[in-house]
Amino acid sequence: ERQGYMKGLIKNIIHDPGRGAPLCEVVFHDPYRYKLKKELWVAVEGAHTGQFVYCGAKAQLAIGNVLPVGKMPEGTVISMCEEKATDRGR
Repeated sequence: ERQGYMKGLIKNIIHDPGRGAPLCEVVFHDPYRYKLKKELWVAVEGAHTGQFVYCGAKAQLAIGNVLPVGKMPEGTVISMCEEKATDRGR
């Protein structure tokens, strides 16, 4: 996260019977230990397996990337907004 963002890879898109939208499994390198971290996100339209996604304040504005609302220009279409960090959009 030295550059202001973390790079992840979408490994799989999964159907969850309890949701109306598919989930995607994103894999990140752990910044502190030598291991991989897997996260489940709601897949946005246009995301595909093998796509790199970037998370952080300095990430580019692109499909699948995660960045703070304050860093986005007005009029940007967003898919999920968290009230508090890591509350997963509840």
